[in-house]
Amino acid sequence: MILRSRTVRWTGLLLVAMALATACGGGSTPRPIPEVAKAKATRDIVNNAPGVTSTIRVAFDQAFELAKTNVPLASLFEIEAPDPCTAQSTKKRILVQTAEIDKDSPRTILLHIKELIPTGSTLKVAKNGFRKGEPGDLTAGIESDLSPAETLLASKALSITDTRLIDGSHVRAPSDADRDPAGMRAALDAHLRIRGATDATRQRALDRFDVMPADIMPSAKARAALAALTGTYAEGAIDSLLTANNCTGKPAALIAFQPPPDAPELFARVTFTRDGRRIVSLNPSIEGDRIDHIAPILAHEAIHCDASSGKFEEIAATAMDTFLYITFATANPEIVDDGTPLTKDQNVDAVAMINSGRAVPESIGILPSPGVRRAVPGTTSQVQSFADLVAAAYSGLANETPAEPLAQAYVTVLARAAGMQTGQAFNLLYLDELLARSLTTQAIIAAIGAFRLNPES
Repeated sequence: MILRSRTVRWTGLLLVAMALATACGGGSTPRPIPEVAKAKATRDIVNNAPGVTSTIRVAFDQAFELAKTNVPLASLFEIEAPDPCTAQSTKKRILVQTAEIDKDSPRTILLHIKELIPTGSTLKVAKNGFRKGEPGDLTAGIESDLSPAETLLASKALSITDTRLIDGSHVRAPSDADRDPAGMRAALDAHLRIRGATDATRQRALDRFDVMPADIMPSAKARAALAALTGTYAEGAIDSLLTANNCTGKPAALIAFQPPPDAPELFARVTFTRDGRRIVSLNPSIEGDRIDHIAPILAHEAIHCDASSGKFEEIAATAMDTFLYITFATANPEIVDDGTPLTKDQNVDAVAMINSGRAVPESIGILPSPGVRRAVPGTTSQVQSFADLVAAAYSGLANETPAEPLAQAYVTVLARAAGMQTGQAFNLLYLDELLARSLTTQAIIAAIGAFRLNPES
């Protein structure tokens, strides 16, 4: 009995001592503040397409408890991101809109941001969110698949700032050199050299120019422009127009500078002879333009092989000629400043394509891009995308038409280069992604420089 009483007495004293220690601040060691193990930003998918918002998964290295506070969880986090509109050393502050603990991973907090977050960004986490009154921040780099330039391209429209691109008041009358075969052969050679064509491609183009039938193409300028398609994805247009390798089974009857029948306002038009051969009429007003401008027109018109044409076909054909023009402009930026009506139209189409893109908003495309309200800022046009711009000019046409073999041939070449499966040329969803993946980020930046575009304010 004595031993039992003594044990009880000592146990009671121990409990009292522990209670006093706790009351005096001598309790258990505080839970350590976790470290950020990984922070990864992912672009949100909206309506099955990339959007302009992000989610950051912040994974901590251990289980944690948040300090009791009335402050929203999102306020504990802040992001510093490179500002693509200024020097790379400049950072902009981005706030987190909402945050919650991931229900499937209690060591992870999900942050929702109304912007795209590029690589090179830094996450700051207030330590007092885990231990009340604790000063300072946890910091961690944020992983992202987007560069600062790509976040800008994906979320903002680029505006025309130089009005020379949309002047269109200068009509270049054809010179004697424009009609001289030797002069046009030299112009073709110069174009190919500027474009960076290989010696083999250059020789093949010159050889093709030399044998093009003058009875079908009486203009040396037109022959040089068609030969300029050698080495591009549109090279198939040469055989399509000059041989029986097309849906008509016959070579074109005529490709010439003459007023387009019943449509003198058009730059070009395809009509047919009674026996079904094609006539490609090139407006005489564009004879003085460079072969850099006329070649894309021929690539477009060659697609139209049957007698039917629809809105999707025109959008696709215009997309094919615009993509070609963009590649020519990046190789030789001075062509964008010619100031002719054709140059103006091609510049506007190119800017609209740069500002479009549903599948890859940071690239080019034809469908509306999520961060863009107007595809051609700097002009009076209110259209949202390249496809809208082209469709407005063909409002009277039905949407669907039969497939065109040459358009499919263009797509096959581009798809092979882009590492994609070949799809239908007049499927605008497919074409939007194909064109986007056919141009590298470096090429897009070069195109932006060629057209001297700046982010819309």
